[in-house]
Amino acid sequence: MAKINLLSSKIYNRIAAGEVVEKPASVVKELVENSIDAGASNIVIEIADGGISRITVTDNGSGIEKTDLKKAILPHATSKISSLADLDNIKSLGFRGEALSSIASVSKLSITSRTKENSVGATIMVEGGKVLDVIEDSSSIGTTVNVCNLFFNTPAREKFLKSVRSEQAEISNIVLRFILGNPFIAFNYIVDGTTVYQSYGDGLESAMVCVYGPKIIDDCYFIDTEKNGIKIYGYIGKQHFTKPNRTYQSFYVNGRYVINQTVSSAIMNAYSSYLMKRQYPFYVLGVELPYEFVDVNAHPNKLEVRFIDNQIVYGSIYSVVSKVLDGLTEAINIVKENKIIPNENNNNSTTHNNVITEKTSFGTFPIKSKLTKESYDFTKFVLSDVVDQDEVKPTPTAERLDDEIFKENQKYLLELEKKKNEEIVKQEIKIDRELNYVGQVLNTYLLFDDGQDVYLIDQHAAHERINYDKYLEKVNNSTVEVQPLLFPYVFKVNELEKDFLLAKTELLNELGIEIIEFGSTEFKVSTVPVLISGLNLGVFFDDLLKDLNNLSSISLSSLLKEKIAQKACKASVKAGDKLSKTDTEILLKMLKGNLGLKCPHGRPICVKITKTEIEKWFKRIV
Repeated sequence: MAKINLLSSKIYNRIAAGEVVEKPASVVKELVENSIDAGASNIVIEIADGGISRITVTDNGSGIEKTDLKKAILPHATSKISSLADLDNIKSLGFRGEALSSIASVSKLSITSRTKENSVGATIMVEGGKVLDVIEDSSSIGTTVNVCNLFFNTPAREKFLKSVRSEQAEISNIVLRFILGNPFIAFNYIVDGTTVYQSYGDGLESAMVCVYGPKIIDDCYFIDTEKNGIKIYGYIGKQHFTKPNRTYQSFYVNGRYVINQTVSSAIMNAYSSYLMKRQYPFYVLGVELPYEFVDVNAHPNKLEVRFIDNQIVYGSIYSVVSKVLDGLTEAINIVKENKIIPNENNNNSTTHNNVITEKTSFGTFPIKSKLTKESYDFTKFVLSDVVDQDEVKPTPTAERLDDEIFKENQKYLLELEKKKNEEIVKQEIKIDRELNYVGQVLNTYLLFDDGQDVYLIDQHAAHERINYDKYLEKVNNSTVEVQPLLFPYVFKVNELEKDFLLAKTELLNELGIEIIEFGSTEFKVSTVPVLISGLNLGVFFDDLLKDLNNLSSISLSSLLKEKIAQKACKASVKAGDKLSKTDTEILLKMLKGNLGLKCPHGRPICVKITKTEIEKWFKRIV
C-alpha cells in the first residue's frame, strides 16, 4: 500500500480553490456576495480582459478591521457563521468561508478596507496565498478587493479558460442577476473602462429597465401574492412574450439567485399551452419562505438549493402563474400595477430620469402565514392542499416530443453532410432499363414499370430532393448569391447570446448572411442568400440561439440547410398536382436513374414492388 501523505496548505488550498473558483465569473460572484452581506448600498465591479487580468469589486459596506484582514484569507474563515445551529438558518449569501482563501491562493490579491469605527483603513497584499504585507491606508468606509493575474500559478487551470469575450459574457450574466435580485443596491459594472450596466438602487422596475430596456415592463405582468405561506413576487412575461433559450429566466429564493428544476418545471408547465415549440417563458421571479425550509448548502457554488418539500413549492408557483396566464378571477389579487410595493423601511419615492419609482424590498418581504416549524409540517403537506387538482395541467411530453422530431430532421441533415452519399449507396434503387410511364395514382404518385418490377414515385418528395441538391450545391461551392435587405434586420441580445453570435459571425457571412455587431446589445443583418430570400430572420436566429440550451447538436450550416430544405419544399410540385407525361419525363431525367434517394426530411422518394411480390399477391406463386 502506498504511503499516506498529509497535504500541505499550499496544495489543499489550491484543490479547494477548484471547487469555488472555476473561472473569473466565480470570483465576481463570491466578491459581490460578500459586498451584499456587508450591507453595501453601492457596489462597483470592474474587469479587464474578461476578468483574467483584473477584477476589482468596491463597496461601501461595513468593512473589515485591520486585525481581521489576515484571518479573512485563511481557509474556513467567515463572519457569517459561528455555530452548528447557524447552518440550519443561513440568511447570508456567502457563508462557507472559502472564497477569499481560495481566490488568494490562485491570484495576486489585495484587500483595502475600513470600518466606520476607524479613521483609517488597511491594505493586505497576498500572492499565491502568501501574505506579502499589511499597511495602513487612508481609504473610504467599505472594502475594495483587487484580484490580478487569476490562475497565474496554476497553468493547468489557466489553459481551460475560454476566450476573453466568453469569460466576459459569463461575468456579465452573473452581474445582471445581482442587479435584478438586489434592486435597492446601486451597481456600476465596468468592462475594460466602459460602463455596461449602471443601476441606481431605486427599485425592481428600474433594475429591469437597466438590464432589459424600457419596453420590458409592457411585456410583463408584475405579480405580488402569497400562497401557502410562500411569498411570490416579480415579473413574468405575458403570454406572447417568449424567448429562444433559458438565459432570460431569473429565480431568487430569499434574495439568492438559484437554479432549481422544481421551479423551472412549475413555470414551464403553467406556460405550456401558450408556448410554441422550443420557446421559453421570460421571468424575474422571487420567493420568500422560512430559511430553515431551504438547504442552500447543497453545492459549493451555492447556485443549487433543495426544498424540504418540492410539492408545495411546485404547486404554489404553478397555481399562481397559471391563474395569471389563464386570466382567472383570482388573478385580480395577484397581478399588481407595474409599480413597486413601498419598502417598509423607506417609503420615500426616488426620482431618476423623470421616472418616479416607489421603493420596494425585493428580498425582505415579511411572511405572515403559519409556515413555521412549530405549526407546519412540510412532509405531511399534500398537493391537494396546495393547488386544486383540476388546475394542474402539466404537459411535460409535448415539448420533448417536438424536440425529438426536430432532432430527427437535423440528424438526417447532419448525416447527409458527413457521410456524403453513403446512405444513398446502401439503399440505392438503380435502374438500368427504360421505364415505362403508366400513369399518376391519387394525383400524388407516379407509376412506372420496366417489364420486371413496378415503381411508385412520390412526386413531391422527388422534386423536393432535386431542388434541395441544386440549392445545396451552390452553398457547398460558395457560389451563394446574396440579396440586400431593403430594411436591415436589427435584433437585441443578452451577453451570452452576443458571445455566441460573435463566434458565428464569420460563418454566417460566408453563408450569405451579412451580420455585424450593432451597438453593445444588438446585431444588424444586411443581406440574406437569394436561395432563401423569404427567410424569417426572427425564427432563424431564435432557432440558432436555442443552441445555448444544448437542446440539440444542430450546427449553423445544418440549420441553413434546413431552411434550404424548406425552400426546396415550397418550390416543389405538391401532392395533388396533376402532372403531364412531359412533366414526369423531365422529373425522371433529373433523378438520373437513382430512385434510392430520400427527400430532405428523410422520406423515401420511391417504393419498388417486384414482379415476384405481385405474383404472390395473386397466388400465381406460393
